[in-house]
Amino acid sequence: SGINCGAACYTFFTANTVVTLSAAAATGSTFAGWSGACSGTGQCVVTMSAAQSVTATFAGPFLLSITKAGAGTGTVTSFPAGIDCGATCSVPFPVGTPVTLDAAPDPGSTFTGWSGGGCFGTGACSVTMSAAQSVTATFGH
Repeated sequence: SGINCGAACYTFFTANTVVTLSAAAATGSTFAGWSGACSGTGQCVVTMSAAQSVTATFAGPFLLSITKAGAGTGTVTSFPAGIDCGATCSVPFPVGTPVTLDAAPDPGSTFTGWSGGGCFGTGACSVTMSAAQSVTATFGH
């Protein structure tokens, strides 16, 4: 007992104390691993034979950014809900979330295609949030 960290923390232990650290990711994030005196993703066990430093790395949630391009106009929506863009927008999604984007052209415009995030063509765009993603929806006349 003695360590309950937010962004950074430290505490003192007597010599040769064995300290076991556990990492718990917040909702929408994942624990990516330890560095410093520990490695891997399981518990971190450190013997305090000297001053020790350990870093816990977390990932996510990741930002999905939508940009509209072209001479036409339209709207981009997502499932799960979150994106409902008439212009450029960005929404964070939890790590590993599959997001489906749909484009709806306004009257007098056409949807000409996707680019970025592994999306192409004019059908639905599917993006898995394993990192921040940027997708462009192009509308024409």
